[in-house]
Amino acid sequence: MPKHTGCNVMLARAIRMALAATALVAWSVQARPQDTTEHPQTSASTPAQTNGGKNKTPTNLQEVVVTGTHRAGLSPTESVSPIDTFSGSQIANQPSANLTDSLTNIVPSLTTQRFPIADGTAFVRPVSLRNLSPDQTLVLVDGVRFHRSALVNLQLDPLGTFNQGAQAVDFSVFPSNAISRVEVLRDGASVLYGSDAIAGVVNVILKKAREGATVSAQWGQYSKGDGDMRRYDADAGFPLGAKGFVHVSLERETTDPTSRGVAQHDAATVAAAVGVNLVPYHGLGQRWGDPDTTANKLFVNAGLPLEGDVELYGHASYMDKKVLSSFFYRNPVLPPQYGVSGRSTLVSYANGSLVPANAPQSLVNSIVAGGGNPANYLTSSASSPSGWTLLNPVYKAFPGGYSPLFGADIADHQIVGGVRGGAQSNLQWDAHYRTGSNEIDYRLEGSINPSLGSLSPTNFHPGKLTQREQGAGADFVRSFDDSPLTLAFGAQWRSETYIIHPGDAGSIEVGPTASVFGVGSDAFQGFPTSAAGRFTQDSDSAYFDAETNLTDQWSGAAAVRYEHANNYGSKVLYKLSSRYAFNDKFALRGTYNTGFRTPTPGQANTLNVTTTANAQGQLIPSGTYPVNNPVARTLGSTPLKTETSKSLTIGAVWTPIDSVTATLDYYRIHIHDRIGLVSKTVTQANVDQLAADGYPNAQLLLGSDASYFSNAFGSVVHGIDFVVDTRHRLGSGTLNVDLRYNRNVQDVVRVKPDTLNRDFVYDLEHQVPGSRSVLSFDYGLHRFHAVARINHYDGWSTTAGVFGSNNPPADVAHYGGKTLLDLEASFRFNDTFTMAVGGNNVFNTYPDKEQNATLQFLGAKYALTSPFGFNGAFWYARLTARF
Repeated sequence: MPKHTGCNVMLARAIRMALAATALVAWSVQARPQDTTEHPQTSASTPAQTNGGKNKTPTNLQEVVVTGTHRAGLSPTESVSPIDTFSGSQIANQPSANLTDSLTNIVPSLTTQRFPIADGTAFVRPVSLRNLSPDQTLVLVDGVRFHRSALVNLQLDPLGTFNQGAQAVDFSVFPSNAISRVEVLRDGASVLYGSDAIAGVVNVILKKAREGATVSAQWGQYSKGDGDMRRYDADAGFPLGAKGFVHVSLERETTDPTSRGVAQHDAATVAAAVGVNLVPYHGLGQRWGDPDTTANKLFVNAGLPLEGDVELYGHASYMDKKVLSSFFYRNPVLPPQYGVSGRSTLVSYANGSLVPANAPQSLVNSIVAGGGNPANYLTSSASSPSGWTLLNPVYKAFPGGYSPLFGADIADHQIVGGVRGGAQSNLQWDAHYRTGSNEIDYRLEGSINPSLGSLSPTNFHPGKLTQREQGAGADFVRSFDDSPLTLAFGAQWRSETYIIHPGDAGSIEVGPTASVFGVGSDAFQGFPTSAAGRFTQDSDSAYFDAETNLTDQWSGAAAVRYEHANNYGSKVLYKLSSRYAFNDKFALRGTYNTGFRTPTPGQANTLNVTTTANAQGQLIPSGTYPVNNPVARTLGSTPLKTETSKSLTIGAVWTPIDSVTATLDYYRIHIHDRIGLVSKTVTQANVDQLAADGYPNAQLLLGSDASYFSNAFGSVVHGIDFVVDTRHRLGSGTLNVDLRYNRNVQDVVRVKPDTLNRDFVYDLEHQVPGSRSVLSFDYGLHRFHAVARINHYDGWSTTAGVFGSNNPPADVAHYGGKTLLDLEASFRFNDTFTMAVGGNNVFNTYPDKEQNATLQFLGAKYALTSPFGFNGAFWYARLTARF
């Protein structure tokens, strides 16, 4: 398989897609409606859209957009930048209740993955636009920046390579019933919105209806009989004064865990020796599947007109989510004849044997001198000169081994308040303030602190992470009666605070046998007191934007922004855009812009120690350290700096008739100084240096994996986005056919020496499918409505990552492309009740089998890097009542 897809291959694919589109357009022209007035197009402001109206109509691309432009009244095809719009019903009429799944299911350039055993990434699944880092996409709510999650993604290659190091927004915060529509700007927009908008912008537009209510209940289950999902939601609008509104949306979702793995190799051996009932997960040892989740969400949106054209507005959100997942299996201590090596937290063997080593007399003496009883930390043996062996007495509590449960209590909120005016004049203005936070409180069950022996607790609170943000902004838009010129300018202030709370005493305590069995809560070590702290970063910015029609056919825009961030200096950005309409059916458009993303306080200061597996399947400690931590400095870390980018987009818009729209856009994004996780193995020389500098327990780090953040590489990302949206009369009903295609190629460039290994580079370029297409059929006939959606994922490749040889393509596994079909049919019995039934992945398609030998040993059955998961078919039913 070649390292990169050549331009000729991309061109060939583009030609094939264009030919297919031509056929589709030709058919649509032939089948064009005879009288479109019978089926008026739904506007973004109509009650049918904002109130989940009773008369379903297919999606319309011609809504007025508000993202990426300051000009009023533009549709997506009139915008100089490529932008997609998706109605609230497109988001809500899916089995998943959160935006993570529902949006990535319909936008081919958006990607997410599922990782059952990946620390916090199992709970907060990041979303990537165009295979870029998830925190290089800016998320807005009604045009206001939304705060990021407290999670800094730390999973190691090959699991979620494009996520590594990202601190992004948790898309699962948004309940689908609060959304009027979502606008996805597929273009760099740091000039207009500030840091993070390198890949693009996702703008969530909230409902604003002041009357009506909707209540819905949904139940679903995977075809394997697990993963039950129950979802209950309600939203309603209420008048506020004579013309104001309050719209409230509530949602509760519970999902049961899934399991798609096979027995871990050692677990099968242990089960044969001690019985399946003593081995976790009925003999599997560990579980590969989705976590157990319960989430409650609330969104409130409000607006209150005052005197003249001044309006107070605001929205508030809250989510609490409890998640519980699993970790790797730990072998028990068995008699030597079974040939199973016990977990190193439980036993230290004599060289070349499966017999516990004799405890040195010095260790016994130190326990006694510290006031301890050796029986709490060691196992007695008459054959040992000291009378004790290096067998942790806590081993008796786990006759079949143990598999810790790892969970989190997540709390998220944001409050936005503002005042705006000038809607009836040539000067519109808007001033707002926001504050928000995301908090992840970790918990660990069924584990031990091995250094505490039989005195160890089995449940821990390893610590808590908090991301707090606040900001204020003022924006002005000036238009002119006698000129097409629109001027916009404004200023923003933004502050981020990252807080690390230490773990409880049991998760960080250093017991007398720490040098033998390890220290801290096993699987996820508690945050030490030395790592705790509060870290803040502020930024100030100002921008100016001018948009105009240069002629009747030619429009253009130019924008500039200045932003200063403490610790990272200042940046001046600019963006140039233009659109030329040859006639009212065909136009060309293009943009060129510079962008940036400032390192977050979380990236600069996060500290996390957990476990992973080596090529032999043995569990080893893995730590991520702040760039100024002694461990990171010993390994070669340097202070972080701002990522920067240059982006070019060139596209065409074709609207042969009112019911057909086609767009084709080519993009090229060059990013410098990308932040990535640099992973190294701690050597004896590193340990000696740390010990000389007075670092505590330095010897425990020998042979462990240590990571830190670094501006380690650059990327050149290029590809095409192709969209054809058509509307047809089919019998007495209306059919909307929508085709979306994305082709994306990433080249990693300028890798700094002694940072990223070759496996990481290969995975970043190949782990996400090079192309993806979504073909949707949306049909409405009187009270009946049906949706069929075909998702095709191209093949992908991945190395063995930390489990492999760092020698691609020698250690590369290739996975074939897959096509999934989703179906939903609904019937409206009367003006109140609607019943829907459907299925995602109805043909029960799975990715290819996992080819990584280490992951196979650990029980993984299907490719963990699958872009669509590995749970199989999901079937559901939903009852909705509208009042």
